[in-house]
Amino acid sequence: MKTANIISPNRLLFLLKRDILSNINTTLIVFGAVTAVIFLISAIMAYNNAPSGQLYFSLFTNLLFIGGFIVTSMIFKEMHKKETAQNYLLLPASNFEKFFSRLLISTIGFAIITVIGITVISYLSEGVNSLIFKRHNEIFNPFTKTVWLLMAHYIVAQSIFFLGAVFFRKYHFIKTINVIFLIQFSLSLIAVIFIRIIFFDFFEGFFGLNETSFQIQWDALNINPEIIKRLFTTGKILYWLVPAPLFWTISYFRLTEAEVKNAV
Repeated sequence: MKTANIISPNRLLFLLKRDILSNINTTLIVFGAVTAVIFLISAIMAYNNAPSGQLYFSLFTNLLFIGGFIVTSMIFKEMHKKETAQNYLLLPASNFEKFFSRLLISTIGFAIITVIGITVISYLSEGVNSLIFKRHNEIFNPFTKTVWLLMAHYIVAQSIFFLGAVFFRKYHFIKTINVIFLIQFSLSLIAVIFIRIIFFDFFEGFFGLNETSFQIQWDALNINPEIIKRLFTTGKILYWLVPAPLFWTISYFRLTEAEVKNAV
């Protein structure tokens, strides 16, 4: 199969433009509402003589993760609705282009828009606060390591909701949250059972131990700190390299399968 049949820069650009403009009205309404709320919060804090140094960083974090997860969960709603599924299937683009367009919008696109939006809003709102109240909250600084690290964490976590958007036909966000909770609970239960079996003698009477006796028995294990450090390092590498590509790959094949079913 030729590469052009899988992805074409021109087709991808037209598809990106179409996906963005098709939701522009909703996007502008939501952006206006969010801007108004942020202006109100910043004005109240400045008026009460309680300027905050973390206001915009906190707002950025909440908008990035909560807003991003919700947007991602709805990114394939067109494919799941009977009224719009046919139009989606007839789009002159390959499956990969449809997949990649929405991936770009919900990951890098949403993260960059959130950073730019919070930065611009912070300058505007605090400019107004300075003129009216003669004091202001701290301006949002997008050029910090913490901000970019949060964006990286968002891209990793977003991949789970991206898969949920493809996999579930309705209530994508809620169902994805429920699945995450069930998986975490199951893994925690398995881990407790595993540790209980491996360290049976150590944990015998665990709930009857006080803090001191527990610490003594823990120290008796003689665990090499270097091994713990290596485990944490390996965990970090796996966290950054495995989940997002894995969930995106599953999402792509699930998307292809869903298109075949809908076409039939």
